[in-house]
Amino acid sequence: MRSLVAIFISIVLSAPALAQAQAPKSREELMLQTQRLALDNIHSARCGADRCKPATEEEKKNLPLSLTETSQVFGRGIFSGGAAVCGIDWNKRNYEPMMAYWRKQKKTERQLALISVIHGIVMEQIQSKFAGAEGCPPEMKQDVEAKIDFKP
Repeated sequence: MRSLVAIFISIVLSAPALAQAQAPKSREELMLQTQRLALDNIHSARCGADRCKPATEEEKKNLPLSLTETSQVFGRGIFSGGAAVCGIDWNKRNYEPMMAYWRKQKKTERQLALISVIHGIVMEQIQSKFAGAEGCPPEMKQDVEAKIDFKP
């Protein structure tokens, strides 16, 4: 039985949205690529009441989130994507508690927007992999059910 994380790692190595020009050689490189892709799309998110301004070159050089933080959000996006595929409430069980956690960590509105974009990118990759598939594989549903509830 393959876990959802194992399935995703195999997906991401060939996913055009995350892999961009080259497949990442390490988890660190994957987190860098993911955060940069999110920064390229941050203007589509909300920073408080307004749309976020596009990322600056300075922001792209000095990333707003650590790679550890990016990795944590990335992992939660994997499980939200699997939950969406399996008809499990990812929003209430994972996304909303995760965002509340990051707010308590005193992240800025821009950092919160970036967290949301990273989560969405990863979630979308999982959902696109299973688009057109016949339902949710039972082993995946079991894995997601065991891990979907956000715990800091």
